[in-house]
Amino acid sequence: MLNEIQLKLEKIREFDSLIDFARSSLQLDIVLYLASTNTPQSAADIAKALGQRKKPILDALRKLEIKGLVKRTGTREDLYELTELGRNTIDDLMIVLGFGDMKQMLRNVHRRYGKIQARDMIRIVVPVNYLHDVLVALGTSRTHELPLSTLSQIVGISEQRLSMYLEPYVNPRSEVRLFKKIRKETWKTKIKNILFGTRHTEVFYRLTNLGQETFYRLTTYTKIKNNTLLRYLVRMFGNYSPKYVIRKLSTISILLAAIALSVVILFPELSAIALSIWSSYQMIIGVLFLLAYK
Repeated sequence: MLNEIQLKLEKIREFDSLIDFARSSLQLDIVLYLASTNTPQSAADIAKALGQRKKPILDALRKLEIKGLVKRTGTREDLYELTELGRNTIDDLMIVLGFGDMKQMLRNVHRRYGKIQARDMIRIVVPVNYLHDVLVALGTSRTHELPLSTLSQIVGISEQRLSMYLEPYVNPRSEVRLFKKIRKETWKTKIKNILFGTRHTEVFYRLTNLGQETFYRLTTYTKIKNNTLLRYLVRMFGNYSPKYVIRKLSTISILLAAIALSVVILFPELSAIALSIWSSYQMIIGVLFLLAYK
């Protein structure tokens, strides 16, 4: 079971790096449509089949060319087909998502494939992609738990939507229970409760044993394990997420800038030292971040 979960997460993550599912269903529509055809297609043919205008189709095709998923063909290079990378990628994704009979189905009803199946696939792929981000965020946190509010900031969606995506992996009856949902006080809610006499708590997610085992099998964990600088940043900030680390770095940078400005105003003779310390911090942290996440 662990191998199946890992394979699904890694393959979907790999495909999402080529096509951003959350932003571009049109690119996925085109890839799926071309996968269903046996002959190269023109931009006009693709636009007609998908019910789209030609201009956005051409824009999407250009981006897919840059990514290496689609190539031009024909005597005038006005036709498009999937590259070997494109075909291998879509084949792998079909297998991972359990569409075993999809190829046969596409040969029979390829005209319906683009729009309908792209939407269906996105409904499956997007939650799994967020699942990967949550596993990594919790796996690299110091206590293997984080509040829902922090997780929603890391993955970039609302708390309600993320909670809905994680629910199948929280249910105690689930065979794939990766997370445990708990409620507890944070230091912020504790202060509010003391001041206003309330009993508010915040939702936290914690990795189960299966969740931890799944995280340790991800390539992200291997990447952290084999990268000294990255391990240092993870220990320093208590998380791997680049968004989370950048937000923490920005907070520290603002505080240091405020201190440096105060020194410049109050002690002009120390202004050169204060500014050099602040600029050195910016440069060192910037280089560390780039080297760690390259």
